[in-house]
Amino acid sequence: MKKVKNNSGATILMALLLILLATAVGAAVLTAAVSAARHLRSDREAQQNYLTVSSAAELIRDSIAGDEYTRTMTETYTKHEDDDGNITYTVTYSTDVKSPTGIMKEWLSACIEDGGEKDRYASFKAFSDTINVDLEVGKGTSLRTVQAKFSAEPSTITMEGKVLYISIIQVELSLAPENGKADDCRMTLTMQGKLEMKGDPVPPEPNKESYPFTTTVKWGSPIIKKGIGTKEAGT
Repeated sequence: MKKVKNNSGATILMALLLILLATAVGAAVLTAAVSAARHLRSDREAQQNYLTVSSAAELIRDSIAGDEYTRTMTETYTKHEDDDGNITYTVTYSTDVKSPTGIMKEWLSACIEDGGEKDRYASFKAFSDTINVDLEVGKGTSLRTVQAKFSAEPSTITMEGKVLYISIIQVELSLAPENGKADDCRMTLTMQGKLEMKGDPVPPEPNKESYPFTTTVKWGSPIIKKGIGTKEAGT
């Protein structure tokens, strides 16, 4: 006589094990999906932050590069001769300045010492400042604020035996702190200003009425690099 076995308990246990296994697999898949979504969001945010800082660097670079400053101081000599044939001169001075016109004109103008009324040429001077740059991507829409630290230092270089007067400019750019965020997304823009002086020397007895002395400054040789670098813009 055959015995009848009751397998209902084993079947239920197997079903429970399968349910637990399916739940574990589902949880693992869900966790992986959530993690992937977080990484994707983080990657997108990091990319957006990079593009924001990069755009600010390019905006400043394009505003400075190609801008120009000119200053012309003119010495005018008026000749006087008395009855005895003695000659004297009176000198008057006039100055015409054309300052930079780009959106960074305040920075560039602050790097230059115009000099006094009788100074024939302008010169470079040290200057530093920090501003915030807000970039608009559409009407009513803006990216995160970028902090720009500007510094300029006067210096000289010698090329082919000639001394050149330059201003070494460095702009350190990073995202401004926001809601406790301190993102490590930084770039450095370096550039140089070159100063040229032109003017004929005035002889002891002037042979013409006016002598112009012109200072010209142009900015160029921009370099943009990731991170906070050193002042190494090309010449």
